[in-house]
Amino acid sequence: NANSPPNQPDEIEEAANAYFQKIYASEESAREVVEMLKRFKTSGSSRENDIFACMIHNLFDEYRFFSKYPEKELRITGILFGLLIKEQLVSSITLGIALRYVLEALRKPPNQSPQSGKMFRFGMFALEQFKERLHEWPQYCSHIVQIGHLREGYAALVGEIETAMDDNQSAGSVSTAPTAPTGASGITESSVGSVLGGEISVPSSSMGGFVSSTTGSVGSAPLGGLGKIELPPPKPKKAVFGPGLGRAVNAPAEQNETQNEAPPDQILDRVQFLINNLSI
Repeated sequence: NANSPPNQPDEIEEAANAYFQKIYASEESAREVVEMLKRFKTSGSSRENDIFACMIHNLFDEYRFFSKYPEKELRITGILFGLLIKEQLVSSITLGIALRYVLEALRKPPNQSPQSGKMFRFGMFALEQFKERLHEWPQYCSHIVQIGHLREGYAALVGEIETAMDDNQSAGSVSTAPTAPTGASGITESSVGSVLGGEISVPSSSMGGFVSSTTGSVGSAPLGGLGKIELPPPKPKKAVFGPGLGRAVNAPAEQNETQNEAPPDQILDRVQFLINNLSI
């Protein structure tokens, strides 16, 4: 409607946080929210486009606070984050940063500290959701399988990833011509590689489907050692949302904690620009 007033940032933020509230209150599953985000991304409504951009931005901005999340919120956030990658709701530079966040989380030693352990579990929850796309990024896989504590504690997982890498290499030796069409997400090798230090090549591909489980286990089809993750009962805390979702889960401040490093402002500004234009 041309006569509709412009969307107010506070109203968009409030609406975005209300959707997160529903996820963490178990009123909606991560899968349902991802389906909603798909609709919002391509909607003809500027309000829905803005809510989509706001939710993606808030989730990325919260990475540095994931180590403070209670277990229930941590699991839900990891699943949601991984589904965004699986369903191509993030692309280009934004996809590269999402993959980098997961890789950095997986590199955290699970037994070093409570905060490090939470980041590692977040990485595992996210990885489980987009494991079917790992064959698209063989160099990304090579980084994952080089993680020492992953090789030691999750040998089956590492073995499955290495098998996917071998299959990909064998297929590449048969034909060097790309067989996958350019995906709707517009993934390019240079755009993702620029965020990950130019180390990861990302061919275009298109995947579908969901991991339906969002209840206690990591997924409906555990990948190797992922089945070894056992979550303690969630603490009786309710997420209450404010300007940022993670800062509002009311996790107590812990002494001697280390905050996860956020990307430089230059990259964050670039991500902000890309997210704001995802629906265009």
